[in-house]
Amino acid sequence: MPKRRLPYLLSAAAAAALGCGQAASAAEAVVVASSAPGFVQGQIVADKQAVRVPEGANATLLFANGRLLRLRGPYDGVPGEMTDGAVSARAGPGDDRFMQSDLGAARALGNPLDAALEKALAVDPSASGTQCVKAGSPPLLRRPAEPGLDRLLLQAGGERAAVSWTDSGPAPWPRGLPLADGADIGTLRPDGTPVGTLHLRMVEATGGAALAVRMASAGCAAQVGAAMAGLRDATVPFDLFLSSEGTAGGAVRPGEDIRLLVQTDRDAHLYCYLRNARAQLIPIFPAGATMSAQVTGNVPLSLSGDRMPLRAGDGPADLEVRCIAASRNLDGEMPGRTAAFRPLAEDAAMQLDRAVSRLRETEVASAQLILKVR
Repeated sequence: MPKRRLPYLLSAAAAAALGCGQAASAAEAVVVASSAPGFVQGQIVADKQAVRVPEGANATLLFANGRLLRLRGPYDGVPGEMTDGAVSARAGPGDDRFMQSDLGAARALGNPLDAALEKALAVDPSASGTQCVKAGSPPLLRRPAEPGLDRLLLQAGGERAAVSWTDSGPAPWPRGLPLADGADIGTLRPDGTPVGTLHLRMVEATGGAALAVRMASAGCAAQVGAAMAGLRDATVPFDLFLSSEGTAGGAVRPGEDIRLLVQTDRDAHLYCYLRNARAQLIPIFPAGATMSAQVTGNVPLSLSGDRMPLRAGDGPADLEVRCIAASRNLDGEMPGRTAAFRPLAEDAAMQLDRAVSRLRETEVASAQLILKVR
């Protein structure tokens, strides 16, 4: 399976290449990718904000100066206060909790981040909430994805203007319709039925990473998140976080419900198994043939209650949970896809290992968790 890792910076030359000595102690950043609960793609991490990444999770941050910092849990601190040299010193030999790079290579190639941000700055008039536009020039209006919204009315104050699309390309901002930082623009169907309200923020459209941080700081997380997808895919390994809820160190009391939390850093297809005290492999997600394996990135998924009716046994035992996330549908390749919560054949574990080992052209992430019934 493909593996991509950000380079370590453990030398003076590498630190200098990142601009060591810049004032990184007063820095905002934007989340490029995260499997850590509480952090989503495009979210702003404020200056001096503490960040907690639990063990087994990762979070990648982009600073305005182009520094790309990946935190591997367990981490609890203020990443904006760490200079490049401090990260290298804290990491130390054999410690890969802190990995960073810059966007120099991307800039040399024309910086695809700039193109992604330019595209993201086109306003979706059907999406209520805060959206950023470039200061000094009227924005483009993206055609709504929802059917039937190819003709709309935009309303600002007492002014109304019609917008329509004849193809998939963007439409220009209507002439004469007021446009200002903080303006609220109502979106209506041609018959006057409200669709939503846009809250527009003006940002200076210069500076690649700095622009991304400004947009996130202005509240335009959805636009920034869409722009971060390409950077995430090019620089951040596919990631999956798995933990037990309400337990200390994976300890479960006999007869207690098993509650798990799973989160991927991007949209994925997820398959989870439990190995019980008899070493039997039991599929626990998806819950049967009719349930989709697809999960949404950055959204915690709780496997408990009626979604995973399993309990720890009555006696001491070590249980193992294994989850596999893939960039494509693996329904025809994973064992037990139609046999949720029922023990599989004795060779099921070997079938699973073989299936995963064959996925050489598919992005895959896996996580394991030991639950101790005591």
